[in-house]
Amino acid sequence: MDFFDILIGLLSIIIGYSLGGVLPSFIFGKLKGIDIREEGTKNAGTSNAFKVLGLTYAIPTAIYDTLKGLLVMLIAFSLEANHIFIQLSGLAAIAGHVFPFYLRFRGGQGNATATGILLYYLVNYLTVSTVKFWQFFFVIFLLIVLLTIFSYISKAGSLMPIVLFPLLGYSVFYIYPTSGFNLFFVIILIHIATIGMYKVITEKKLVITDERFLLSWWRVAIRPVSLLFLIFYFIDSQLGLSVIGIVSLCFIALDIFRFLHKRTNILLTEKTTAIFRKGEEKKFSTMTIFLISTFIIVLFFDFEIAITSLIFLVFGDMFSKIFGLAYGRHTIFEKTLEGTLAYFGSVIISGYILYTALDVPLLLLISGGIAAPLIELLPIGVDDNFTVPIISGAVMTALKIFFL
Repeated sequence: MDFFDILIGLLSIIIGYSLGGVLPSFIFGKLKGIDIREEGTKNAGTSNAFKVLGLTYAIPTAIYDTLKGLLVMLIAFSLEANHIFIQLSGLAAIAGHVFPFYLRFRGGQGNATATGILLYYLVNYLTVSTVKFWQFFFVIFLLIVLLTIFSYISKAGSLMPIVLFPLLGYSVFYIYPTSGFNLFFVIILIHIATIGMYKVITEKKLVITDERFLLSWWRVAIRPVSLLFLIFYFIDSQLGLSVIGIVSLCFIALDIFRFLHKRTNILLTEKTTAIFRKGEEKKFSTMTIFLISTFIIVLFFDFEIAITSLIFLVFGDMFSKIFGLAYGRHTIFEKTLEGTLAYFGSVIISGYILYTALDVPLLLLISGGIAAPLIELLPIGVDDNFTVPIISGAVMTALKIFFL
C-alpha cells in the first residue's frame, strides 16, 4: 500500500464521518423549532423522529440513516480505496452519526446505519457460493426460530441482539473463516448489541425481583467455570477426574460439617444466604449435587456426551432461570413455560456450536436437546442438577450404542 492508497483511504474515512454526521432528524427538528435531542428518547435517530416529528419526517430519516453507511462505502469503492478502508469508511459513518463534531459529539445511536451495513454483509455472505449459502441459510433459519422463541418470551426487541448475535458472529467465522468482512461484521454486531444492552438496562426490559435469585445469582453465573473441568479431562482423563473428584469431596465435606455443626449450618444457610440457599439446612447444596453429577457423567459417559449434557445443563439452567424469573407468565408443574422455552433456545445455540466445533453427531444433540429441558420441566422430585445431565447423558448413550 503506497502513499496515494493511504491518502485515498483517509479521504474515504473523512467522507464517511462527514456524511454520517448529517442527521435528518436533527435538521427536521430544527425546521420545526425544536432540538430532537431534548425530546422523546432524546436521541437524534429514526425511532425518536417518528415519536416526536411523525411519520412524514421519520420515513426520509430512516432511508438516509439506513443507507448512508452503504453510500460512503460505495464512494470509497468508486475512489478505488483499499478493501479495509472501504469497511472503515462505513464504520466512520456510524461514528459520525453518534459523535457529530458540530453538535458537540452528541448525536444518535447509529443503529439504523449499522443495520444497513449489517444487511450488506449478510448479502455478501449469502452470495459467496452455493454450498456456503445453504450452510449460512441454515444459521439464518435457526436465528428465526430463536427470534420467535425469545420474542414470545420477553416481548423486548432490544434484547434480541444480545441473545442472537453471539451465534451469528460465531457462524461467520466457522462458515467463512477467510472472509475479509468478518472482523468488521463482528464490530457491527457488537455495536448493535451494545445499544440493545443499553436499552435493556435503561428501559428496564429485564427485571428479576426474586429475592432468592438476587442473593445467590453468582451460583448460576459461575456455572460455566465448570467447563474447565472438561478441559482438564480432555488433556488427561485421570487428571480431569481427579480435579472434579477433589472439588466435589471438598463440597461434600463442607456440607457434612455444617450438618454436624449446628452453628455453622445456621451461619451459612440463614445469616449468609449468598453462599447456601435457605432451605438447604438439612440437605446437600445444589452446588454439591451439581459437582457430583459432573463427576458421574465424566466418569461413565464418552467425552462428547459428557460435554454435551454438561453444556445443556449449565446454559439451559442459566437461560431458564433468568428468563423464567423475568418473564414467567404461565406455570407448568413447578416451572414456567417461558423458562422452558428459554432452555430450548439455549439448547439450539449451544447445540449448533457443539455440532460445528466438536463434530458431535446430530442425533445425539437432538435427543439430548429434547431430553434435557423436558427432564428439567418434569416434577421428578430429585434435584435437576442431578437428573438432567445423567438422564440426558443416558439417553444419548443409548442412542449412540444402537444407532451410531
